[in-house]
Amino acid sequence: MSEFRGRVLKALSWTAGGKVISQIISMGFGIALARMLSPDDFGLIAMMMVFTGFAGLLMDVGLGSALVQKEDVQETHYNTVFWTNLGVGLGLFLLVFTISPYIAQFYGRSELTDIGRVLSLQFVLGALALVPRQRLVKNLSFQVTAVADLLGMIVGGVVAVFMVAEGFGYWALAWQPVILRMVATLYIWAIARWIPAFEFSRAALKELFGFSFYVFATRMIRYGTDKADKLLAGKYLGGDAAGLLDKAQSMMLFPLQSVSHTIGSVMFPALSLIQSDKDRVRKVYLRSTQAIALLTFPMVAGIFAVSENFVLGVLGEQWIEMVPLLQVLCLAGIARSIVTVTGSIYLSQGRAKLQFKVNLFTRPIALSGVLIGLLWGVKGIVIGMAAATWINSLITLAVAGRLIDLGLFQLVATFGRTAAAAVFMAVGIMLLDSALQDFGSLAVFFIQVVAGAGLYLVFALVLRVAALADIWSIVLDRYSKQPKK
Repeated sequence: MSEFRGRVLKALSWTAGGKVISQIISMGFGIALARMLSPDDFGLIAMMMVFTGFAGLLMDVGLGSALVQKEDVQETHYNTVFWTNLGVGLGLFLLVFTISPYIAQFYGRSELTDIGRVLSLQFVLGALALVPRQRLVKNLSFQVTAVADLLGMIVGGVVAVFMVAEGFGYWALAWQPVILRMVATLYIWAIARWIPAFEFSRAALKELFGFSFYVFATRMIRYGTDKADKLLAGKYLGGDAAGLLDKAQSMMLFPLQSVSHTIGSVMFPALSLIQSDKDRVRKVYLRSTQAIALLTFPMVAGIFAVSENFVLGVLGEQWIEMVPLLQVLCLAGIARSIVTVTGSIYLSQGRAKLQFKVNLFTRPIALSGVLIGLLWGVKGIVIGMAAATWINSLITLAVAGRLIDLGLFQLVATFGRTAAAAVFMAVGIMLLDSALQDFGSLAVFFIQVVAGAGLYLVFALVLRVAALADIWSIVLDRYSKQPKK
């Protein structure tokens, strides 16, 4: 096994392990909080996070990605980015703290003033952690970042549940991300053992900004269109609609955050190391997307099939209106799970400007889907989002593929057997639901999950899904390399 492959697999194992555990824990806390709180409580936080998340993009300006992509990065670059980000972070904290009353006035919810001021603390914490985290990412030292995020998730979740139990209501949701960020930042600083020097170089900043500007601009465009749904839902449909939409998206995004984002976070620094070997980049990308599909397709199809039993049995009847929203979003999730890692292609090849241009074309399509769908309420919004997601995904995959000589049809054809296995599995557990009418929703949900896992494995073996054998060979390969006691 080559040194590069070994480093990538080690990074993937740590990232995947940490992310899966973190997502399971996050889902557990999310379910507990959903049963204790109302959709309107979640809607309040979602409405304010539209603005705090937008401001959070201004904090990085793509400089973190520029540090990872640059091959000959020096300490001067790290120090310059640290002080730049800290200044921007402090500025954004003061900005959001000041304008929170106006955001509350925009939505007509006075509670948002203090919620915004609490959430603004994340800007300072994020600025402090950016450079130490990116130094670890550049070296593929994902074990530290994985543990940091896991600890933050646990502490933040425990505190949030305790606060709800003590009667603090939606304040638990406001403090949870702040505590998560604080714990993760403290851990990264303790392990990274990096102290910034009092050094600032305009030349270094200018050098990095040539790449980072287009990364930043792309993120701004994507964020603005991605959050338009909750902004408009909160403004025109109310807190309940925003809360239902936010929770449905978080459930659908579970496979993406557990698998696609995990692999994508490793692929960018990994592909940057071999950026000059286009043939090698194409092979690594194909194997990565097939592995993603192997895991995300059944997860998304499974969520679609068990959505009603999951909502009624796990979240509670107050979330019943979320069922059709979740099912429609699952249709979009299939495309999103694959397109998520295309950013690694653009950035590793130094084509951030091209990625920006593609988003200038695709993001208006996404916004149009939301605006048109708003006429039919929250259900119309998710239908418009799903349609736009498929259109934009095909465009993005086609353009990114050309950078590594990979045709769209060639890429899509590799997912055929995996998609078939996932569909057969979903049909099987939906038929099982009709045979379990005498059981409660929670019991049926767990039975469907276990049966779905077994059915998918059987169908994947029968259809001879290539990625299954590929992953199994990697596991055996790594196991055989372990020293014998």
